[in-house]
Amino acid sequence: MKVRVLTDSGSGLSKEEAAQYNLDYLPLQVIVDNKTYLDGIDLTIDQLYDLIDKGYMPQTSMPPLGMIEELFDQYKKDGVTDVVAVTLSSGLSGTNQAIQASAKWHEIKLHTLDIYTTLAVERYLAISAAKLNEKGYVPEEIIHRLSDVLDHTQGFLIPEDLDHLARGGRLTPMAAKLAGMLKIKPILEVSKNSEGKVGTCEKVRTMSKAISKAAKLTAKGAKESGDCVYFVVDSAAEENAKMCVDELRSLIGNDLKIQREPICAVIASHTGLGSVAFQYCKKVKGVD
Repeated sequence: MKVRVLTDSGSGLSKEEAAQYNLDYLPLQVIVDNKTYLDGIDLTIDQLYDLIDKGYMPQTSMPPLGMIEELFDQYKKDGVTDVVAVTLSSGLSGTNQAIQASAKWHEIKLHTLDIYTTLAVERYLAISAAKLNEKGYVPEEIIHRLSDVLDHTQGFLIPEDLDHLARGGRLTPMAAKLAGMLKIKPILEVSKNSEGKVGTCEKVRTMSKAISKAAKLTAKGAKESGDCVYFVVDSAAEENAKMCVDELRSLIGNDLKIQREPICAVIASHTGLGSVAFQYCKKVKGVD
């Protein structure tokens, strides 16, 4: 048996960073002003933020099918028998389905699951899968250990620009307009509860109240889940991200370890700038 672990750029990893964890990598595509970029290869997070700041409206697409085929062609040549794939939610992208189709065509056994989310949790699960593979765990056991945490992970996103979400097709224009008129700040959830799609969890009036409420939801869910890892991610919203960290620590403990990461390019294309999010995930068994 020869096993490889595969992830995509929804994890926030670049191709070079993925290689450091012995992860294979597929970039989603970001289209800006009729130019197509490969996320994490020829487009960085800072470059994408700069384009959004200049008023461009990026669109996204799954990894090029030809690139998926090339990767599995190489797997076949290298004698790879099994692939563990950790990709962003199927509710957000068709990436996982495309990988499944290519694996079947190449007669390579694919071990995968719908993680119902993306961003920092996807990154954590992908790196965990790579570490378990290096420790010699069989693919079935790796997937079992990842699956075990899926009922114990949530993500709460607070967008600054609802119009951006509407233009990107993740929120109806009418909903965005109504929320703006009523000065509503929605807390959006992407998790198993929302079937891996963007769902509205709560509605409050201000960003500070939204952060406070989302922190309480995170603390409550994590407490019920046991030993967890915590993340605060943002798209050029440093001040509000610090507020998120402070709020969560005030609820759980000042010594709480919280990982800070930027919202990756392919997701920031839809959330816009100024967004913040909380994520937590039960620790994967056997991973430090």
